[in-house]
Amino acid sequence: MASFQKFHEEWHELLRELVQQLNKAPKRATDQGQYELHTKLIQKVTSHINEYYRVKSMAAKNDILSVYTAPWSNSLERSLHWIAGWRPTTAFHIIYTESGILFESHIADILSGYRNGDLGELSPIQLTRFSKLQCEVIQQENAITEELSDWQASSLKLFSSSFINFVSIHGRVVILTNSRF
Repeated sequence: MASFQKFHEEWHELLRELVQQLNKAPKRATDQGQYELHTKLIQKVTSHINEYYRVKSMAAKNDILSVYTAPWSNSLERSLHWIAGWRPTTAFHIIYTESGILFESHIADILSGYRNGDLGELSPIQLTRFSKLQCEVIQQENAITEELSDWQASSLKLFSSSFINFVSIHGRVVILTNSRF
């Protein structure tokens, strides 16, 4: 996965260069040369983004968990993953689902004593250890979620008190709706 992390860093650097090129380009094409420049830059950016997802897809086939945990991401990106619902326990759900599917699809082979080494063959001891690890991770997630909830509540208190002060200073609140004036 270190190779994808290196790719990710290089990809972001090239993206910064492309953004700089876009910012330097005229905002509106006034002649054919500028139009062709815009077209070329847009094709470069589109191609660059397609390359990112092509390489990320290949990396995911090799190590899906590392791609989803995204160790190369910054704290803001990791926060957005959390907000969007990607939490460590998601990996447990994926593994349980995959092992169940594999177990069901290979039940005849397993009963015959044939082993293929996939997740469907986890031993009871392995499943117990996995379950204990999941419980520990859930406790840590719950602690983080509770802390985030406390931060959100304190932010809301700060916002609401600031809003009340604003209203008391300005004397009124205007509510806009979708209706026409």
